[in-house]
Amino acid sequence: MNPRSPRNRTGLARTTAVALATGLMISGCASIPRSGPVHQVEPPAATATEETMPAVAGPEDGMSPEEVVQGFLAAGQGQDDDYAVARQYLTSELAGTWRPYARTVVFSGAAGIQQGLEEDQVRVSVDARAMIDSNGTMQRQEAGSSEGMDVDLVQVDGQWRISEVPDGVLVPASNLDDLYQPYNLYFLADDGQTVVPDPRWFPDRPGVSTSLVRALLNGPASYLEGSVETAFPEDTALEGASVPVQDGTATVSLDVPNNSAVDVASNREMYSQLTLTLLALGDVSQVDLLAGGGQMDLGAGDEATLSADSIEVPSRQIGLDGDQLVFQQGGQSSPDGDLADTLSGQDPSHPAMNIDTDGFAALVDGDSAMVTFTTTSTEPAERVTGEGLSAPSVDTQGWAWTGSDDGQVSAADLSQPEEDAVNVDAAWLNGREVSSLKISRDGTRALLVVTDGDSAQVLISGIERDDDGAPQSLNEPYLVDTGQGAGMKSQAVWISESQFVASALTDRSAVPRLYDVSGRYRDLPVVEDGVSNLAGGNGESEIFVESDGRLRMLTGESWSPQSDSVTSTAFAG
Repeated sequence: MNPRSPRNRTGLARTTAVALATGLMISGCASIPRSGPVHQVEPPAATATEETMPAVAGPEDGMSPEEVVQGFLAAGQGQDDDYAVARQYLTSELAGTWRPYARTVVFSGAAGIQQGLEEDQVRVSVDARAMIDSNGTMQRQEAGSSEGMDVDLVQVDGQWRISEVPDGVLVPASNLDDLYQPYNLYFLADDGQTVVPDPRWFPDRPGVSTSLVRALLNGPASYLEGSVETAFPEDTALEGASVPVQDGTATVSLDVPNNSAVDVASNREMYSQLTLTLLALGDVSQVDLLAGGGQMDLGAGDEATLSADSIEVPSRQIGLDGDQLVFQQGGQSSPDGDLADTLSGQDPSHPAMNIDTDGFAALVDGDSAMVTFTTTSTEPAERVTGEGLSAPSVDTQGWAWTGSDDGQVSAADLSQPEEDAVNVDAAWLNGREVSSLKISRDGTRALLVVTDGDSAQVLISGIERDDDGAPQSLNEPYLVDTGQGAGMKSQAVWISESQFVASALTDRSAVPRLYDVSGRYRDLPVVEDGVSNLAGGNGESEIFVESDGRLRMLTGESWSPQSDSVTSTAFAG
């Protein structure tokens, strides 16, 4: 198999148990904020401290089966010595085979623990908020999701011990940030030059370097399959049991099938993916890459050829002053040259542009049609019609995207105004309202806000394209945030490859929220008069809202007025 193909680049115990059986909301699983006070949710510390780590204790004599299970669940928060305390609650046979890292169930509320039909059986039920698999991929769950498991026990020397339990641990959501840390793996966009972050959650403990490399070798998360590539050939594996880190150097020894000593370009790409992934660890400052027991040939010069730096967009925005197209920058606006009157009389809204600022899209006729035009072909061409179309997004490959109230996603090639837009396959969206759709600047992912009845979800989906770059489908998505809402529209915009901003669109007070792709977030200052539009440029210094007819920019803890006349602004993308 070609390694560059899309697939392959491709007492105490009892009280502790009761305390740990209660959890709060997981960060990133709350509703899209509409109102309320500013509330900062800080990212978890790089290393959990003794003060934040839950206390765990082994079994006491005379525990009932339910108390043994409670103690085992509590001890599942103690990762020291490969969950040595938790294994004390297991029979000696099971203690040697139980795999705590196979799966993590993140739950809220209290764990329900009931005796089964037999004295030696216990049933555990939880309100599941997320699942983390052995590769660190988190799957957040729909509100109301539950997870149950049956636990069998036997008496050993007169004391109850667990003889059968599923692999994995249960973690209260309130403890997640103390026990786990999100890390980005890095894969490659189709151009082979841009890297794409793939967030994973792993226990914050020694040896996480090994978990990261194994996950990287196993390829991207399912929502990115076919959207990103990997330089590692299929069946590449670690030589040895770990990735040791000593004096700041992580030594990665690989078994690479059919490794070519002279394929320096592929070697450097593999090295880049590993380096970008591992340098996020506080104890790693460099990576030593071996294959077949020897140094992998990386050629001369800078060994890491790829960078995780964000793709920057122009600092000026496209917007509307009445029906006139204008550029907005530095608190000033100017007509968009020969294109200023292109949409006059067509009831335009939500103009968008490409990164070269020479290709454009906009909604017209009350959001019922999307038109496209360029600096060389200024006559607007109607490309998509539908009900309640979302604000267009123009990707780096020259395609203008929009979604509709019935879940149809469409994309039009700006360079081919006479051609019909393509319908992008996304069966999972059928019948759901696409409130917002923005394509990442690397062209690999769609950021969507989707409403279904009274609920709203923030999703990221990988884009599959044909060999010419034409969009074909959106993968089953990664759920970043979900919650209960009032059915109002919401919007989300990228500010880098790994961060975005989202808010409800409402004339009441609103609290936009700044996310990273792992789902962690921080509430931004309240916008008292509501939000009717969001725009995001290069990082936190270029976040704008439209509120009560005014364009405002985030400056520290306030929103500074920028214009009283320019509306519907958007940065390139």
